[in-house]
Amino acid sequence: MVNPKDLEIFHSFISADRQEQATKDAPGDIFLRAGRYFLGAPYAAKTLDASGPEGLIINLRAFDCFTLVENCCALAIMRHTGKDRFADYAAILQSLRYRDGVIAGYPSRLHYFSDWLQNNERGGLIRDITQALGGMSFREKLNFMTTHSELYPPLQDPAACRQMTAIERLLSETPRHLLPKGEITRWEEGIEEGDILSITTDQEGLDVCHVGIAVWLGEQLHLLHASQQAGQVVISPETLVDYLHQTPLRTGVMAARLAFTSLNSE
Repeated sequence: MVNPKDLEIFHSFISADRQEQATKDAPGDIFLRAGRYFLGAPYAAKTLDASGPEGLIINLRAFDCFTLVENCCALAIMRHTGKDRFADYAAILQSLRYRDGVIAGYPSRLHYFSDWLQNNERGGLIRDITQALGGMSFREKLNFMTTHSELYPPLQDPAACRQMTAIERLLSETPRHLLPKGEITRWEEGIEEGDILSITTDQEGLDVCHVGIAVWLGEQLHLLHASQQAGQVVISPETLVDYLHQTPLRTGVMAARLAFTSLNSE
C-alpha cells in the first residue's frame, strides 16, 4: 500500500525536474538535482524495517543516508531513461535495493554498501570508480550484522541468519578499493558532482559507515547527505576532507558513478 504522501512528493519532484531539465543532462546532474530537491527532509533511521514478509518499502518523506542515495539514484535513472511513472520508479528502486532485483526474503536486500555497489555494477546501473582514481586494494571481514543479530529482528530466524553469514563470508573474500583520507588532495579532483561517496570505516565488521552525494562549492568538495547529527538532509558546511578527519574511524572513501548501461541498451 503506497502512502499518498509519497505519491504527492513523487509527482512534485517530477514537476520540478521537468522545469529544470536540460537536453543533455548527465546522469550525475539529475542525481544531484534529486538530492537538492530533498534538502531539509527529516532524517529517520530504520525506515525499511517492517513486521511481516520482506517487501519493497517506499518512503520519500524521511531518509537515512543510504535510503536518500538509493531513492535519488532511482529517480535519476528513471528521469534519464525518459520515464516518469511511479511504477517505473518503484521497479528501479527494487532493482537497486535487492540482489539481482529479486525480493526473496530479508537476506536478499543489499544491506552492506559493498554488496549494493557490486550488485548494481554487475546490473549496469552503477560504476565503481575507486580503483580508477588510484584507490588501494583492501580486504576486511564483514560480519557486523550476524555478530549483532539482536539489532536485526529478521536474523532471529536461523535460516535467514545462515544466509546472511554466507553473504558476509563471500563479501569478506572479495577485494575492494578505497581512497585513503590521508591522500585526499591527490584524488579529490577526480570526483565529479553527483558522484556517490561512501565513507569507509575501521569499525569492526563494517565496510562503510556513511554515504552521500558529491557537491563542489567553489573549489571545495562537500557532501550532500541525510545527516543524523543535523536531523535532516543537508549539504555539510565542512569540506569532505574535514568531515573525514573528524574521527579516526573514517578511513577514506569508496566512489561510484551512475552508469545505466543495462537500461540504455533496452
